[in-house]
Amino acid sequence: MAALQDVEAALHVAGDFTPQELYPAPFPEDVPTISLEKISLCKLLNGDKTESERMFKVCSTVGFFYLDMLDHALGRQTWQQACHMCRLGKERLEQTPLHEKSQYKPLGGVSVFDRGYISRTVDQSGLPNEREFFNIPQSEFFGTKVPDRGLPNWLSQDTDSSAFHSILSSGNKIARTVLSILEKQLHLPGGSFSKLHRLNDDSGDFLRILRYSGAPPVSADQASVQDGFPPHKDAVSVAILFTWLGGLQIPDPAAKVQGLNVKGEDWRWVRPEPGYAIVNLGDAMEIFTNQVLKSGIHRVVKAPGLQREHDRYSVLLTTRPKHDSLMKAMSSRLIPETHDLKDEHVMNSLEWGHSIISRIIRTESASGEPAGAAKA
Repeated sequence: MAALQDVEAALHVAGDFTPQELYPAPFPEDVPTISLEKISLCKLLNGDKTESERMFKVCSTVGFFYLDMLDHALGRQTWQQACHMCRLGKERLEQTPLHEKSQYKPLGGVSVFDRGYISRTVDQSGLPNEREFFNIPQSEFFGTKVPDRGLPNWLSQDTDSSAFHSILSSGNKIARTVLSILEKQLHLPGGSFSKLHRLNDDSGDFLRILRYSGAPPVSADQASVQDGFPPHKDAVSVAILFTWLGGLQIPDPAAKVQGLNVKGEDWRWVRPEPGYAIVNLGDAMEIFTNQVLKSGIHRVVKAPGLQREHDRYSVLLTTRPKHDSLMKAMSSRLIPETHDLKDEHVMNSLEWGHSIISRIIRTESASGEPAGAAKA
């Protein structure tokens, strides 16, 4: 289990939370975990050269790292916001009838699934029994607001919408800090990445709150890997995840990975660390750098050990390129040239994101799952 002093420090910053509320059971010590680098947000914000180089090395290899949210005021604010989003998600997802939640629909047309509620499956009583989540789009508060849309009553009632506004803003500041360092490490002109991810530009950024239902305890060899998100990469630039129970897995760095195919024995648990976010790059950064930066493969399964019995909540902040960004490799001596056909159409970010969502929907429709249930 995480050191008691680490839990206490994280809870102190979070506010009026008990250990049971966020950490109802210890993470087991007998499961294979991966040792991710712990990066200091404070040092990144202060331009520390060594820390910036460490982060760049991670982003060009594993693609995942822990980010210390307690060593800087921006991080502490975001950690507190995420903990309160976890509490809000728990209250609203548990207390709101399914038919009411389901009225919060994704946008139609060419979109990137940055809005709406999704439930994977329901039990005989009509209650979600595997996973459910909702997305709150950046466009609710920044950029071009979609007419005749808004937050549903079950999210807006008795809730100060500035809480959603604030955490989206905080997440964007952190993501752009990461991006500005990466562009510098790649010897790109200042703003090459960060100017594509400004908060007030239309982009499809979103806040997602997820619930994975608990399940009865089972032995390790009986645990199913079919009750979460299957192996995938994220169709974003930067993802910032807050989670308090286990469930996220990534391949061992030494594993042989072909596409999204990873041998069962090569998956490693990512241990949630109190006071840290888990950050990964998405496919957009692979495209912009011709795979110099890595979009990390990952999957989500039921929590391990005693944590399995508890519902697992996560808060995810995503940053995407603005809609009119061209999805192609940038020019730098550190980025290999792409020898594309001159006449080949280069999609913009909106087209690219929509093409991925459309493919997911077709795949899930063929498998019988609700459209949009997969993570993008």
